Amino acid sequence: MEHITELGGVVTGFNVTEQCIDCMCGKDLIKIDKFSGDTIYRKTIFEKDGLSRKLFADDEQIFIYDFCTLYVLSQNNYELIGKWQLGNDLSSDICGMAIDSDIIYCSIRNGKIITLDRQSYQIKEFMISESSMWSMKIYDSYLVCGTVDGKLLLLDKATLSIEKELLLGKKNIGSLCIDGETLYAAGHDGKLFKVSMRNFEVGISIKNVHKKMFVCAGIYENMLVTVSCPCSEIAIWNKDTLERIKVINTPLKLSGRTHIEDDFMYISSRNILGIDRINLREVCGK
Repeated sequence: MEHITELGGVVTGFNVTEQCIDCMCGKDLIKIDKFSGDTIYRKTIFEKDGLSRKLFADDEQIFIYDFCTLYVLSQNNYELIGKWQLGNDLSSDICGMAIDSDIIYCSIRNGKIITLDRQSYQIKEFMISESSMWSMKIYDSYLVCGTVDGKLLLLDKATLSIEKELLLGKKNIGSLCIDGETLYAAGHDGKLFKVSMRNFEVGISIKNVHKKMFVCAGIYENMLVTVSCPCSEIAIWNKDTLERIKVINTPLKLSGRTHIEDDFMYISSRNILGIDRINLREVCGK
């Protein structure tokens, strides 16, 4: 594990671009050089520190949700484009997010989705499920959602109506990863699922992936990477067969964020005061 930048605090979210990494740390957004780790730009965005904020980004904008509030900022200079309060309390906070070129999709606790048009800023509300949705991904003209009661939902993006529904278990489907026509889903019961998006059916499922909560971090070559911060484990799997190739033990804590690019996996966790980086080619013995 290589420590690429020291920020003096826990990075609760980050986005990796061609030259830079945009980091969310304490009250600030910080732009660092991806190669040197030097700070390029820093701006205070929030009034208070917070560990539960989540950050998403595309080529031009950064999207952050903090409890019930959605922030949209310019990726260039962190100018605040807009700020919307989508809920009021613990029964209406934001649980997940997905973004395409036109719409921001925010899942709200207890099964609602609120959409924000990126041009007109028009807000619409849709009641989808009786269960909260922590994980959301865009797939073609669909939105895929994992629910707290163990379901995988396929929604038409235009209408947000449920096209298909797949019961994976009884626990939260907290993390999703899409690779071409295949979706990988992580359950809080320790199960990992490989789902065909063509027929929306489970091809393979395995148990006891990690002893505690884990996420599908992404794809590296022909392998799927999963990370369990509570277990301080990173596991490498054959993405076709879900056969475990390797387990890497590294100190992590409670929760974290990951991003895979080229041969590297960037990682933050509550025990890391900045961002670390793992060379996947080296650990996989390539």
